Amino acid sequence: MLTHNYTAYPMIRQAREMVAKGVLGDIRIVQSEYPQDWLTEDLAATGQKQASWRADPKQAGAGGALGDIGTHAYNLARFVSGLELDTLSADLDAFVPGRLLDDNVNVMLRFKPVGKTHPAKGMIWASQVAPGHENGLKLRIYGSKGGLEWVQADPNYLWYTPFGQPKQLLTRNGAGALPVAGRVSRVPSGHPEGYLEGFANIYQEAARAIRAARRKGGKPAKDVVFPTIQDGVEGMAFIEACVKSSKKNGEWTKLGAT
Repeated sequence: MLTHNYTAYPMIRQAREMVAKGVLGDIRIVQSEYPQDWLTEDLAATGQKQASWRADPKQAGAGGALGDIGTHAYNLARFVSGLELDTLSADLDAFVPGRLLDDNVNVMLRFKPVGKTHPAKGMIWASQVAPGHENGLKLRIYGSKGGLEWVQADPNYLWYTPFGQPKQLLTRNGAGALPVAGRVSRVPSGHPEGYLEGFANIYQEAARAIRAARRKGGKPAKDVVFPTIQDGVEGMAFIEACVKSSKKNGEWTKLGAT
């Protein structure tokens, strides 16, 4: 799994803060998807190195598209919503003949309840056999008061729709942008910023945490956020639960269940 650098994108921080502050109300639906098309044919058979190791269970592990990009979609959903997963039902497919690992993943999610509210539900779709998609990471979150939509291809924009009102386009460093987004924004509004800057923001956050830890009794500021070992461990638990569920015809499976 690559570092989840999109967690350091300004508008993802914006979305996370809006959810945490209750702007969307009680979260009801979380949808995350990550379609690609580069493995639509048996690219591994040509000797292409990036495809070859991903098609080999000995190198890639139990998940194909699931482990490669499905974990990104799952982490994004968890990071922004702040919800914890309870159970999942997964359907893994390998559409290309002879492929040993999945190339298309559909997962239904049931999150743990928050207070007395109805537990939120979610869906994840990850595919590497979806012609027309390069890196189509997308997130939608809907609550009792409104919804949010973000697309990695346009990372500087966040669509916010208060229920019963017109859609609002929030832009990086633009009107309505929150301080948590501005803190990790590196260039003036209107200029492209995204993928590479996301990595830089993660390194900066880690450096802030290290400097704080070196001070006697020091702790990093509450706004310091970066992927941890626990995020990686949960990603592996997600893969394991999806594989188990799919082998049992989509049986609802708890995260970390044996």
